[in-house]
Amino acid sequence: MANARLVFGADGGGTKTLGIIADASGAPLVRRQAGPANPNVVGLDGSAKILAGLILDSCQEAHCTPRDLDAIVLGLAGAGSSVIRERLEAAIAEQFRSRGFQSPAVSIESDARIALEGAFNGGPGLIIIAGTGSILLGKTAHGSGKVVGGWGRVLGDEGSGYFIGLEALKAVTRDFDGIATSGVLRTLFEGRFGWRSRENVIVAVYQENFTIPSLAPLVLESAGEHDPVSLDILRRAAALLADQVGVFIHDLKDDTRLGVVFVGGLIDHETVYALILRETLQSRFPAIDIRPAMHPPVQGAVLLALQKTPMRS
Repeated sequence: MANARLVFGADGGGTKTLGIIADASGAPLVRRQAGPANPNVVGLDGSAKILAGLILDSCQEAHCTPRDLDAIVLGLAGAGSSVIRERLEAAIAEQFRSRGFQSPAVSIESDARIALEGAFNGGPGLIIIAGTGSILLGKTAHGSGKVVGGWGRVLGDEGSGYFIGLEALKAVTRDFDGIATSGVLRTLFEGRFGWRSRENVIVAVYQENFTIPSLAPLVLESAGEHDPVSLDILRRAAALLADQVGVFIHDLKDDTRLGVVFVGGLIDHETVYALILRETLQSRFPAIDIRPAMHPPVQGAVLLALQKTPMRS
């Protein structure tokens, strides 16, 4: 395959990394999977080792070398900072040199960017990502992009797993204080985590670094059983995401129907939260078109790699 036009795209997260070598049409020729490559999870060196190894293993299967790849795009969770991307590119180059290979040119993108490209096959549209965190990323028909949200759990992440979990915790604290009921949440958390007192909650959150987003699936479960407090939390979360969608609607300068794709573990399948978010958006913005993604994020990385591919004579 060394004389063919080849590109490599990858989607790296906190649990696994998917890689594809594709031809000039974007058709996958080799698919491989490796371990987690989120630098916030495995560190810069750990991420670089996983990514360089995945590229080399994919090339071995495709009977090519890394230098035969016309473009390499790595979409990574935890790579939103330009500083992190630059450091990771340098670490990947060092990994290739240490293995006796000349380092190929590598472009690193955020996981959100490749998800957007894959969702709309490189075309315009808007993705709403709601997992542990949240962010909205869109692209117009003219190719200009816009980001709303994604400020992290301290400054934002409205509608995310962290937001939902924190709101559930606040409801439980108000229940302990006798201010308002928390529906089934206090009893549910007591049974699951042994939180029978104020002290139990405070110790868990402030001393044991309890993972607050882990409560979100329990809120979705309770909402599915019609718990009013859980349903209210999800409605408020959906309304905040809808406010962010409104920014994109306002910025559209034409009558183009806005395609919207849900991404992230809380909404990318038929959950009660996805249903509430869909209903909220359709009520406020009747002209939007909520649809499934055309391709997975790893294919979005391939599409970006093809855009970077130089024409050959």
